[in-house]
Amino acid sequence: MKKDFKYSMSLVNGSVYRNGKFYLEDIYMSDQQITKIVPSGKILPCKKIVDCTNKLVLPGFIDPHVHINLDLGEFKSSDDYESASKAAAFGGITTFIDFLEPISYVHGFYEVLKKKQSETKTSYIDYAFHTAVGNFNDDVDELIKISRESGIPSVKLFTTYSESNRKISYTKIEEFLKNSNKTNTLILVHAENDEMIINANVEDTVESYESSRPAASEIEEIEKLARIVAEIKGKLYFVHVTCGSSIELLNDKYKELLGKNIFIESCPQYFHLTKDMYDNDNGNLFLLAPPLRSSKEQEKLKENISVIDTIGTDHCPFTKEEKMRYKEASKIPKGLGSLEFSFSLMYHLFGDEIIDKFTLNPAKIHKLFPKKGIIQVGSDADFVIFDPEKVLYIDSSHSQSDNNPYENIITTGMVESTILRGEFLVKNRKLVGSMKGQFIWRE
Repeated sequence: MKKDFKYSMSLVNGSVYRNGKFYLEDIYMSDQQITKIVPSGKILPCKKIVDCTNKLVLPGFIDPHVHINLDLGEFKSSDDYESASKAAAFGGITTFIDFLEPISYVHGFYEVLKKKQSETKTSYIDYAFHTAVGNFNDDVDELIKISRESGIPSVKLFTTYSESNRKISYTKIEEFLKNSNKTNTLILVHAENDEMIINANVEDTVESYESSRPAASEIEEIEKLARIVAEIKGKLYFVHVTCGSSIELLNDKYKELLGKNIFIESCPQYFHLTKDMYDNDNGNLFLLAPPLRSSKEQEKLKENISVIDTIGTDHCPFTKEEKMRYKEASKIPKGLGSLEFSFSLMYHLFGDEIIDKFTLNPAKIHKLFPKKGIIQVGSDADFVIFDPEKVLYIDSSHSQSDNNPYENIITTGMVESTILRGEFLVKNRKLVGSMKGQFIWRE
């Protein structure tokens, strides 16, 4: 006679991360959700029991910043949804947020949304979108209204890239922030000073690339935008912050706005790689925008990790041939791949302090909470089984790019298994799940 179990799966004997602490607890799940959490001990009737002795049981990670199928004309980023989500799953990421193509007018929204939706059918993990605008010259209120009606309560702006008509005016930035006050929409911004970049007057070489988009261009732009937020409020989220000096400035001058009106994201590449990579023969491989910075800025970044809210990857890899095709920095496609190794790289540096920046913080800031980002009854049964003692030697990845910027780096701490909505995606470092990613509607 077939036994009818109340719970589909349990994780037992693990150190469960909840409320910023670890507890020796057992987790039970059914119908894709967490249904019971009890102190370890007596095992309840369950269809599948997974022993997590000596392992950390963490909420599934959230990457709030990826670029999948990014089309640059001559180049297209290496990963589609199948390969990107597979790499993400091996890195413990169970949800990522991609960007719609930038639009300049409201009427373009549904077209870019439909295009992105058509790409997602092969995703192994759950996903959401950010709306993005270029040099936007249309009705801000209407755009945000239809974006939110489509489950997308976030819009990305650029303060640079005037050469490709992506730079937005400060008048429009203020309009977006004023709307943010009314609608609680999150305004993301790529903050670099366009005029400073245009007037940099340096050689178009890989060696000079960091000087062409200098640290000062980020620091100055972030201060300018923070002043606007101080005056009119709204919710502003700085993507891929590269400089520790930028964060020091925000913490010194605008501390009362941090975590309320201003949020800070950075990326693993800025903690592990420096602009010295551009002096090597293969420096092309490390070009991204904004650039890698000096070791001094990197140290400041590490010193201010507590001020950073989230870690995204800005995942956007290209092949080695594509990266090495040209000598001129302006012609080389910009971007690196970090999905698979992001958490291990950051855990190696900061230990448990980094966990909330991959889970609770992005879930709350990007309105995925309490469905995602936390281990509690009623939340999605998304988990990472993590071995904090296991040494990870980074070699090849599951990205379709043959170019891994972290090759030969050794970290302590390895994602062993990844569970999405109660089912294993990766188990003991082997892909066992299928493409069951779902669009996550955000209010």
